[in-house]
Amino acid sequence: MPAGPICISTADFSISGILFKTRLRSSRNFAFSMLINHKNMTSIRSIASICLFPGLLAGCSGISQKPEEIVRSVKVETVVPADSLLEKSFPGIITGGGEINLAFRVAGPIAQIAVKEGDFVRTGQLIARIDPRDYEVQLQAAQAQYDQVKAEAGRVTELHNRQSVAGNDYDKAVAGERMVTAKLKNAKDQLNDTRLLAPSQGYIQKINFSVNELIDAGMPLATLLDAGQFRVETDIPASLYLRRDEIVSYTGIQPNLPENQFKLKLLSFSKKASHNQLYKLQLAMDSEARSKLAAGMDIEVKILQKISEGSQLCVSLSALFNRDGKTYVWIYQPGTQTVTSREVTTGKLTGDGRIRISGGLKPEEQVVVAGVSLLSENQKVVPVEPVSETNAGGML
Repeated sequence: MPAGPICISTADFSISGILFKTRLRSSRNFAFSMLINHKNMTSIRSIASICLFPGLLAGCSGISQKPEEIVRSVKVETVVPADSLLEKSFPGIITGGGEINLAFRVAGPIAQIAVKEGDFVRTGQLIARIDPRDYEVQLQAAQAQYDQVKAEAGRVTELHNRQSVAGNDYDKAVAGERMVTAKLKNAKDQLNDTRLLAPSQGYIQKINFSVNELIDAGMPLATLLDAGQFRVETDIPASLYLRRDEIVSYTGIQPNLPENQFKLKLLSFSKKASHNQLYKLQLAMDSEARSKLAAGMDIEVKILQKISEGSQLCVSLSALFNRDGKTYVWIYQPGTQTVTSREVTTGKLTGDGRIRISGGLKPEEQVVVAGVSLLSENQKVVPVEPVSETNAGGML
């Protein structure tokens, strides 16, 4: 059958064109969408790589991020038995104070009196002075004579060594040198004796002369009440005498000066009791007491006696800390160099920054007394070595 002509209507062409355009437009949109999706996936991969990179590094390095343990330095002390201090008071009296007459060893006019009646003077303090003019001249003459005789004796000695002078002449020269040496020393001593110094500390009771008056050697210029001989005397019972080794300190209080406490030092215990079965105790006064008090005054003697209490222990107050309304201390374990908390039962204060512990501790255990608030259970610590009294500042 012969092929006939193909006829395509205009309507068919138009529909085909529309379908082609629609497909072309859809293809463009799909390509654009694929491009955008490709870019977004690239960005997401980049962000994921950035986020995962540190983790990958950490995982590859094999290092675990673990917090470093803090080791603190602490001060520790050993738990010791508590001691009680018992105070006892006894009435006493100030005794002694012998009188000393102060006199010049040379004569002359009084040039100066440096004290007045009632003054307290110390050992070596100037009391009075004689005009030294005559004794200065005497010293100059003795010095000149000494220089002359010494020179002559030197020449005679040289000749004697050459065997050019008689032995009698040599002996005279040596004796003459010794004589002028003694005279020179005496002249120096007399010049020094124009100054009258206190032989000991005490009070000037009386002055017998005035300035410009002549005074002979040995005449009392003044009377000194020797405070160096002041003593505090009191009586103690046999019960305290038998435990005298437990006495810690002695303190004196004068009733008219209650705000002042004077330190006293033990001199002696009497070995024989009085008819009242009391033993006499003698105490020395310090310089402050000697300067303020006088012989014959009443004084109260306070004696501190140490009494050991073996059933209780004692620690520094700084060792305690509170937790949940209870009192604890940190126990130092030398074997592991760690600390563990332990509840304790506290007692009375000892008065020296320490407190009695009636339960929770054992003697010779070690507790932390500095750095308490910074510690935690089973924490490692390093004890600080105490500073030696002979190595203050840690310089040795």
